Amino acid sequence: MPVTITVPEETTARFVVAADRVPRDIPAVIRRALPVPHANAVADRLGTPGLMITVHPADSAPWRLRHAAGVDPADVAAIARATRHIGVTSVMPVDDLPLALHLARATALAIAEEVCGVPVDVDTDRILPALRPGDFVLADEWLGAYLPPYRNGGLCEAGPGNGESCACVRLRSRGLRRFGIPELEINDVSCTLDVAALNVLRTTAQRLLPLGRHPGRHTVSSEPALTGTDFAAFWGGRKPMWDDAPVPVRLTEAGPGRLAIEQPSDFPGALNDWLWDELPMVLHQVLSCEPARTPATSPPGG
Repeated sequence: MPVTITVPEETTARFVVAADRVPRDIPAVIRRALPVPHANAVADRLGTPGLMITVHPADSAPWRLRHAAGVDPADVAAIARATRHIGVTSVMPVDDLPLALHLARATALAIAEEVCGVPVDVDTDRILPALRPGDFVLADEWLGAYLPPYRNGGLCEAGPGNGESCACVRLRSRGLRRFGIPELEINDVSCTLDVAALNVLRTTAQRLLPLGRHPGRHTVSSEPALTGTDFAAFWGGRKPMWDDAPVPVRLTEAGPGRLAIEQPSDFPGALNDWLWDELPMVLHQVLSCEPARTPATSPPGG
């Protein structure tokens, strides 16, 4: 059965800076922090639905940042102590992506740097590292999809020694809706195959991403074929990351705005058998990779 994906006319992105003070002159902060073309593009949008900045006391702000995660535990502690939440919200026509997203995130990062605050991507629940606008790369902190915390610690929910036979890994994406496409999930994965499952999710997201530029209803194959070029594009590369045949996956409706990734319908075994038997080795090996982004001298386009 084909899958129907409805791309909205516009989406919303939200960033929050947790801090103890607020800049007196945010336009001046932007002018100092960003290259002239970016600063001008932000100035044109500031105060419109395309770029709205609001300030709230932390204890009554509309955003809940207690689950925000990042590399540095000190950032998590700083969020808990913060007295102000500075929100940066962008309501974006989908044909304004990814430019509008770049500008909103760059604004949040500039404000955070000015006030020594902690910037959070609300749509992925991730604390942002220092980033600058450049070529759009999905791996550049735009997709929230990570191994569960117990896997980051090397443990299995099923108990020691059971990682090969368990099915305890459940992966969910966050942040794809602001690109106009459904969130993705993959369930009941063995601990020993979690990296492969994560990379299948990442590559599927990259495969669907271009669809988000076209509002309306789209009927797509329920078994798209993932290629080495798709996986490379996720990291910003152009050279295919595998040369073998494409890997088909099956997409099923998992709920409103969500698709589940499963093994192809003609595969005779279970999901974990497919992950082990049918995937290129690189999908088992690459957990992280520095995105190949080129610093931009003008506002990034699509």
